[in-house]
Amino acid sequence: MPHRFVRRWGGLVAGCWLLGACASTPGREAPRQYALDSLSASCLKNPLYCATVSGREVATGPVQTVGAAVASAAAVGHALTHEMKTSIQEEMEECADKARTEVLSRLKGAFEGLVPKAAECKAMTVDAQGRSVTWAIRLGLEMHEVALACAQAKLGERGLKFSLKPRYRFNLETKEKSLITPEEKAELLRQGGEELKGTLEPDVVIHTGDPLQVLVVYDFKFRCVGFEKNPEWRRYPVGHRYAGQLQGDIYRQAFGPEVHLIGPRKGMFW
Repeated sequence: MPHRFVRRWGGLVAGCWLLGACASTPGREAPRQYALDSLSASCLKNPLYCATVSGREVATGPVQTVGAAVASAAAVGHALTHEMKTSIQEEMEECADKARTEVLSRLKGAFEGLVPKAAECKAMTVDAQGRSVTWAIRLGLEMHEVALACAQAKLGERGLKFSLKPRYRFNLETKEKSLITPEEKAELLRQGGEELKGTLEPDVVIHTGDPLQVLVVYDFKFRCVGFEKNPEWRRYPVGHRYAGQLQGDIYRQAFGPEVHLIGPRKGMFW
């Protein structure tokens, strides 16, 4: 399948000073709500981190599969059956489990135990791009990368129409949304990314072939600690366009009721 999965972004991500909103800065401990959560918390404050996954961007335009004509015709109609949605969600949960286990296995020896403790999550490290980040952010970035690759493979096998990390503008008053093209996003990032604040970027969107006709949304969340708990939507911070509201509530207003939060429940936890 001629998917465009990852593409290098040279020069779009500045140095570690960009992390001031979501990670610790020299001489100051990271706020707990950011230090102990995944990439998603960082995205709420800095759009540059929503746009990158370990320095690489997952395809943000419509990612469409080809072939499997019969399966595709059944799958990308104006509704997915309950059985299909249940099966797909199980596969997305498998992707989250795979991501956590694979990343922690790769980093064996980096922590005192198999999984990091709260203090280790807030400690500073260096990511694949040489940026100074907390372990919580680095783990979230790397786990998202694995989970998205897994999601692309599984949804592609089904012959579904889907997009990975598409970016939308959303008007809360009119409930209208529009798609930001990869080219437009790249230009806005070159300008500093300020205009991307307040836009929405779910991880996985299954649609009819038109990314504005959304069928189901899946968003991955990876806790650094407390992974035995169900994942939770972030509450938008003070100063944000949606300040005080839950991310999931805004997503449902923009994309409809089929919005699902996915976190790892099995794998390397102890």
